[in-house]
Amino acid sequence: MKIVMIGGTGFLGWFTTRELVERGHHVVAVGLERPAPGLMPDGVETVVMDTDVASDEAMHRLLDGIDVVIHAAGADGRAMFDSPAIDGFRQANVEPMRRLLRIMRTCCVGRLVIFGSYYTALDRVYPDLRILVRNAYPRSRREQADLAFALAGKDIAVAVLELPYIFGAAPGRGTLWNFYIEAVRAHPDLMPVTSGGSACVTASQVACAAAGACERVVGHRHYPIGGANLPYAEIYRLFGDALGLSPRFEPKGIDDALAQARVQRQRLTAAGRATGYDPLDVARWQAELLYLDPIPAMEALGYGPDDLGAAIRDTVRATLAHGGQGPARLD
Repeated sequence: MKIVMIGGTGFLGWFTTRELVERGHHVVAVGLERPAPGLMPDGVETVVMDTDVASDEAMHRLLDGIDVVIHAAGADGRAMFDSPAIDGFRQANVEPMRRLLRIMRTCCVGRLVIFGSYYTALDRVYPDLRILVRNAYPRSRREQADLAFALAGKDIAVAVLELPYIFGAAPGRGTLWNFYIEAVRAHPDLMPVTSGGSACVTASQVACAAAGACERVVGHRHYPIGGANLPYAEIYRLFGDALGLSPRFEPKGIDDALAQARVQRQRLTAAGRATGYDPLDVARWQAELLYLDPIPAMEALGYGPDDLGAAIRDTVRATLAHGGQGPARLD
């Protein structure tokens, strides 16, 4: 198949395009900047283009003769916008779908794979959390999926991969996980940790799931992508192992986290700014075991277990070598 991956020159793009090429597909990775030599897998064609602002003619040339589009672009939950943030997230995540589906239909592209958010899956599993009420990023991802399903109709199959914590490292790139490293280093002996937990996945598993969606998806489906459900203490332990540290863990109460979140919310409000997540909700989620069943997506898309510890070791090495980011802060 001929596959275009919008956002294909980034972290997940490296893993996904490599997997697709190894399966014999022709892959075009689209990004805002041309990667440095050696930073993309062999056999991947790269195109420098901002698909949100490119002309319709340029988009038609890009998608002519293409079988599948993977959309792995847009703003994630760390992005910060003027309040209300949902306006910025809609512009970044929802509106691009409108034109993309129109041009896909004109070019007879039959499948669309969207890299979405774990929190839209959590909203279905844990409706009492009311995740979409105050959190602009997952709300925009739900609206993005709903719009894609509506505009695709019966002609275009759509798979939304709902992605949780992702670990691994691509050549020459940092990661999003520096704050885990900083936390473990700050508490090498005794570390307070909240009682919650998250679904986790490796970048290689995401790549296999995306390739499976390109090859298999029919109709319109959400796929919660997971590999392992881990309490935060275990995630920190794996980071500690990768750093050569072995802290003991003690329960961390939610009161301090809520107090810090209130201060952060007040600072954002005073500045007229907002991120993709409400700080108080994030603090509350840290005390919840927000797990998902990975088996249905594994069976549907044909990916299996992976070594999460090895992926975290790779994450630490890449972060120390190339830097890392973390949650959005008003600095």
